[in-house]
Amino acid sequence: MSLPIVTALYFVCLFATLFLGLPVAFGLGGTAVVFAFFFEPQALFAVPSAFYSTPWSSILVTVPLFLFMGSLIRFSGIADAAYEAVYKLIGHIPGGLAIGTVQVSTIFAAVTGITPPATITMGQIAYPSMMKYGYDRKIAIGSIGAGGALGALIPPSVPFIFYGLLADASIGKLFLAGLMPGLMLAVFYSIYIGVRCKFQPHIGPALPSEIKFSRREKAQAVLGIWPFIVLIFIVLGTIWGGIATPAEAAAFGATGALLINLVNRKMTWDIMKDSLATTMKLTGMGLWILIGANIFLSMFNTLGSQELITAAVMAMPGGVNGIILLMMLIVLVLGTVMDDWAIIMLCTPLFLPIIELLGVDKIWFGVLFMVNIQVAYLTPPFGFVLFWIKSILPPDVSWGDVYGSVGPFVMLQLLGLGLIFFFPEIALWLPRFLEE
Repeated sequence: MSLPIVTALYFVCLFATLFLGLPVAFGLGGTAVVFAFFFEPQALFAVPSAFYSTPWSSILVTVPLFLFMGSLIRFSGIADAAYEAVYKLIGHIPGGLAIGTVQVSTIFAAVTGITPPATITMGQIAYPSMMKYGYDRKIAIGSIGAGGALGALIPPSVPFIFYGLLADASIGKLFLAGLMPGLMLAVFYSIYIGVRCKFQPHIGPALPSEIKFSRREKAQAVLGIWPFIVLIFIVLGTIWGGIATPAEAAAFGATGALLINLVNRKMTWDIMKDSLATTMKLTGMGLWILIGANIFLSMFNTLGSQELITAAVMAMPGGVNGIILLMMLIVLVLGTVMDDWAIIMLCTPLFLPIIELLGVDKIWFGVLFMVNIQVAYLTPPFGFVLFWIKSILPPDVSWGDVYGSVGPFVMLQLLGLGLIFFFPEIALWLPRFLEE
């Protein structure tokens, strides 16, 4: 059987297992084992090696620590305090609560590193508040989904850690590169909400005029978000200041989150057990996917498929830009059936040889990758953020409401992706500036 046919069957088998509902790790590893058995039996010796060698990368220590920090923060009450602050500061303008939802989600992303905590927490806090004051359901859901998706891009992003590990790229530089694009998208969302609600005030009405807050109340509300500021400084400040490695900063952040819970008297044994269980589940899932991806890619290389794919892609018309756009399209399609970790672990090793041949900056490409994953998060019918939102909203919220809420935000994400594509300095300026 010819190599192109074997390669095509390899991917067909993988996607068949995913569509059948098999866990991603088993789909990746199982496909590789089956093909190794029939085509390269000696390649089966790589399977035990993948199990023992994959988890020993030192950078992987950061993953459970950041996840533990994010899990604890969900129970600390500081998300409620942050939302109360924006409620008092900008609730009086049209769309203020939805804009505040995006802003709090942005800050929340900066202390969790993943998407689910911000999406779930803000869905539970912000959605009832916006419904209480007469917001349109779609603008409310859309602001929660778009803000939550920023967790994949705003540092300390766990997806960036996996990408940096596989691409052999600096985690600190990736964190810096993701900051400006993440803030840019948050500004885009806020401007869109503000402008639309200005001209259509019925979809995002301002708070009633009788609800007023003194300057003292506003100042106290702002001071209530001090834990966010402390955690951001502990985690990102120590990394960018050269004081700590990402792993050490993650340990500082997890300790800081624990202390904040204790200070706020939110820590209980149930919360500790829930946080540890969540951390273990997500870490275990990530490691299994990484192991499965390593086995899958080991067999892929043994078959000679990597050279085939690289040669085919390099021969495509459109040059560098055409090839990168094709890669982004592949990521977008995969986002309908796979989560972000699986996409990163599968695609990064496949794309990297091509990226290096093209001479493309790995940091810039990583930012494009993460923004594209955000688009996939919100793209119907299988965007993962959409499922998280639906799971925590009231039963009367239909899938039509959820799907119909994200269209404008997806367009803004695509606008941001295009700007970063044509103006790489949006991502690369800050890492280069702090390098000097």
